[in-house]
Amino acid sequence: MKSVSHLLLGIVMAATLMTGCTKSKQAKFPETSPAEVTTRFFRLLADGGRLTAKEAQKMVSTKYGVMNEDNFRKQTENFGSAKSKIKVVNTTLPQSASKKGDWIAVVNLEVETPSMFSDTFKSTSQINLILDEKANEWKVDFAGDTIDDAGFKSAPQEAKAPEVTDNGTNTAPK
Repeated sequence: MKSVSHLLLGIVMAATLMTGCTKSKQAKFPETSPAEVTTRFFRLLADGGRLTAKEAQKMVSTKYGVMNEDNFRKQTENFGSAKSKIKVVNTTLPQSASKKGDWIAVVNLEVETPSMFSDTFKSTSQINLILDEKANEWKVDFAGDTIDDAGFKSAPQEAKAPEVTDNGTNTAPK
């Protein structure tokens, strides 16, 4: 009887240890949401100027590399204007860490830009934010280091336009 109870106790302890070791760690998310961080980031870029660009650059993740200030300003100087509107459509918070160990929030955006035909052009976009666990804040993945390439590769490809020879005949396969 004693050996059966020891065996049962051993099984319970082993199961408890295995469950504790295999559960994934849940990150503590900051009070400031990814949507708020994204909105502030694009607002700073739309304001223009050296100081606001510097503030926006502080919101960019440095986990996979650092961009110097001049290159960042050059790449973002046309990121919207006071006339452009960027609206957060929805945010997906991570349920678990990625393969690289990053907690990645996905923010879907709707971008409304004035067109030269006195109308607006709407497009959709997405931006990823990486949780900086030490600082407990969301950082913008400006370089796209956390974007899954498999999604782009599996997307349907556009039809290729037929090639035309010098004499005007179509060389595309029929």
